[in-house]
Amino acid sequence: MQSDSNQKPLLGADNNTLVALLAVNLVGYVILGLIKVVYYLESLPLEQYYAQIFNPLTLSKNWLQQPWSLFTYNWMHDGFWILFANMIWLTVFSYLLQLKGANKHIFPIYFYAGLLGGLVYLILGSNQALLGAGVSVTALVVAAIFYMPNYKFLSNMGGGVPLWILGIIYLLLQGYFLLAAPIAVDIAHFFGGLSGAIYILLLKKDKDLGKWMHRLLNLLNNSLAPKN
Repeated sequence: MQSDSNQKPLLGADNNTLVALLAVNLVGYVILGLIKVVYYLESLPLEQYYAQIFNPLTLSKNWLQQPWSLFTYNWMHDGFWILFANMIWLTVFSYLLQLKGANKHIFPIYFYAGLLGGLVYLILGSNQALLGAGVSVTALVVAAIFYMPNYKFLSNMGGGVPLWILGIIYLLLQGYFLLAAPIAVDIAHFFGGLSGAIYILLLKKDKDLGKWMHRLLNLLNNSLAPKN
């Protein structure tokens, strides 16, 4: 496997992917919430807010009219508790990946899961829009289990609890909440998890699917850095 630094990035460090993902999801939710408040104060119907602002950022069968939604839907949340649950699980499993030196792989896993899950959803078709970080979070959960299958947390309690048990708990809860969802949404989540497993299995064979992202980021950082 490709070697990464075993040092977890500091909380406020520029390279802390977990903090960046949390920030984008939370800030996006707050901004949309403020826009919704503006619509309310202007006595505009909420249906107009969803039609003009929110829905174009979620993935639906009309995606050809809003192709960007394939890359934005997994950052969109319409409800605090859904956002809260996704961010808790995102934090737990991304933090564990950071502990094992996989910080730089968190965003590529999040990105590829959203892309693959979205494409599968579009192929299957559904009248219900796909949104939320659930597809990408599922990928991070599965990736963490494959990356460190023997890891145990709460090691001071009877030898510790295997990570895969926490992963199973997440998958069972996710499956329960998806019972009422269309089959296309369920399968999108499945393929999101599958993408996390594939990413890690290829990484263990020294095939880093996120390498181009790292190079692009370094190029942007170097081009934007002040010249002496």
